[in-house]
Amino acid sequence: MIKTRRPLALAAAFAVTLLIGGSTVTAAAPATEDRGAAPASDAGRGTPPVPVIRATEVAKVAPLDPPSVFGHATVLEGPAFGPNGHLYFVDFTAPAGKPKILEYDLRTRAVKPVYTDATSRFSSLQFSPADAKMYVTDFDNGKIDRLNPDGTGFTTVFSGPVDGRKMVPDDIAFDKAGDMYIADYQGSPWDPTGRVVRLSADGTDPTVVQGGLSAPNGISFTPDFSGLWVSEYSLGREDQFMLAPDGKSVVAGNVGMSANTGLRGFDSNTVDAAGNVYQVVIGAGKILVWNQDGDQIATIAIPQEPKPEPLVSNLVIKPGTTDGYITVGGDNGGYIYKFRSLAPGIPQSNGGGA
Repeated sequence: MIKTRRPLALAAAFAVTLLIGGSTVTAAAPATEDRGAAPASDAGRGTPPVPVIRATEVAKVAPLDPPSVFGHATVLEGPAFGPNGHLYFVDFTAPAGKPKILEYDLRTRAVKPVYTDATSRFSSLQFSPADAKMYVTDFDNGKIDRLNPDGTGFTTVFSGPVDGRKMVPDDIAFDKAGDMYIADYQGSPWDPTGRVVRLSADGTDPTVVQGGLSAPNGISFTPDFSGLWVSEYSLGREDQFMLAPDGKSVVAGNVGMSANTGLRGFDSNTVDAAGNVYQVVIGAGKILVWNQDGDQIATIAIPQEPKPEPLVSNLVIKPGTTDGYITVGGDNGGYIYKFRSLAPGIPQSNGGGA
């Protein structure tokens, strides 16, 4: 269960709201501050600044894509480590015939195209623990596809409507059995029709786990797989949903944590072995980090020079290490950045998604 600590009154604090058994309790949590900034005070008592972790560029891995819904920019997504230890990711804005799934060798820094087609627009990528195959979400066509790490064996696993409505699959996460949990990127603050949808490992039994969301985007399991962290893109809000034992519903006494920073554009997220949540803010060039109590404990900053307004979209922490990798796009192409995480990665340290 999530618990709050003593409120911290900082100049640009964000609200943390806990929904427990239908009751709402609001506390304050610290805003982002740079390391070395003057500490803020709480009723005359000093509070430590939130540290800033600086990410560094590793490699340019994709060219500038032609105009798309993001303008003349490249958007990379879904970094995940394959069975061979290489980093796989998708190019959300790649045109027909250009590489849409790519593979990056951390040792040689070589980038290799894995798959392309004429119609797909992949928004996330993840490897299933059930079969070690690669699963991708087709944002435009409402599909979940599966293929081998070398790009062969392409198969559509699911393409049907869920409760009579087509999905807009954004991010994907797997439980230990290989069942899929998908952020259905629909809805708005005034019409919250977004959902979290569950599919069995074989792509059957579609079930709405949670509805009433505003453009759900990032989705990651807690380390013990008892709950999900889900970001609502258009609200700039982080929610936690505790799951029933069968994983098909949210338990009646669920705990929902909403961390409202005043920012929008909450994109993908991930969780480390300590339960810390890393949340990308795509329009701000940063990643916010909270512990499992809802306290902001760090900010990961992506340098904006010489690439102004980087489109920071997703991240992954290599399992068993503190090596974190970030997909970054923008009007100069697509890049991989690296940072040091606060705790080691776990097998599902990637929620995927656009």
